[in-house]
Amino acid sequence: MVRLTKENTKIVLDSYIMKNSIEIYNSIKQGSDYTESLDRDVYIDDLCDFCALEKDSNYLYAYDEDGNLKYRMTYPVITFREENKLKVKLNYTLYVPVRFDGKIVRYAIIPITVNSSFSEKF
Repeated sequence: MVRLTKENTKIVLDSYIMKNSIEIYNSIKQGSDYTESLDRDVYIDDLCDFCALEKDSNYLYAYDEDGNLKYRMTYPVITFREENKLKVKLNYTLYVPVRFDGKIVRYAIIPITVNSSFSEKF
């Protein structure tokens, strides 16, 4: 589940960055912090659509076919750097329920980092 969640967030991140790469790269090269103008809601909406997640004000939730919670995750934080290539890092925390006798007794807390990088093409 962790590997699949990480792969899915990377797929959506790569897609989002490819759609916005020129704007992001130019902003970073000019010394601006693109994250201030980044519409994170667009990324979150794309992620929810791709992974069938439900959102509230604090977390994104994944449910199984029976309506049981599979996991919840924090809203991802996206950071950008430019060092001869655009490097994008996404951080979030995954909370996987641990059940005993059908009841959630605690959560396994798993911090996740997803990295992508894109080089300039001349």
